[in-house]
Amino acid sequence: MAKKVEILTRNHARRGSAAVVALVSLSLLVCMGTVLARLMKIEADATQNFREGIAAQSIAEAGLRRAIVVLYNNGNPHGLAETIRRQSLVGQYRLSTSAEAGLLRLRSVGNVGAARRTASVLVRVTPGASAEEPQPELTILSWSN
Repeated sequence: MAKKVEILTRNHARRGSAAVVALVSLSLLVCMGTVLARLMKIEADATQNFREGIAAQSIAEAGLRRAIVVLYNNGNPHGLAETIRRQSLVGQYRLSTSAEAGLLRLRSVGNVGAARRTASVLVRVTPGASAEEPQPELTILSWSN
């Protein structure tokens, strides 16, 4: 009878240790899954920030190109602003101007989501040579991002 009790006790101890090993293994798997999910979220956020930054830079440059067209048509681009919608991104640019030693500095700020990028161009504007050719001559001296 004593031998039978000893055998039953060993079997119960083995079953208990298997349950503990299973719980520890399950806990490790849950921790690893949580870490992996967190890393995926960080990577997705970094990708979104990069995408918005590229889009904001493109929108700022588009604002400068639009300002050059307005200048060429004898307009004043100061305060020019526009909202641009493309696919899933919505962005805006705002343009400002300043005179620097007879030259004109155009500065465009593009915003998409949390990203904000600036581009500027230095332009020399020479009035049209004759009444037949009223468009000014524009010379771009520098373009910086």
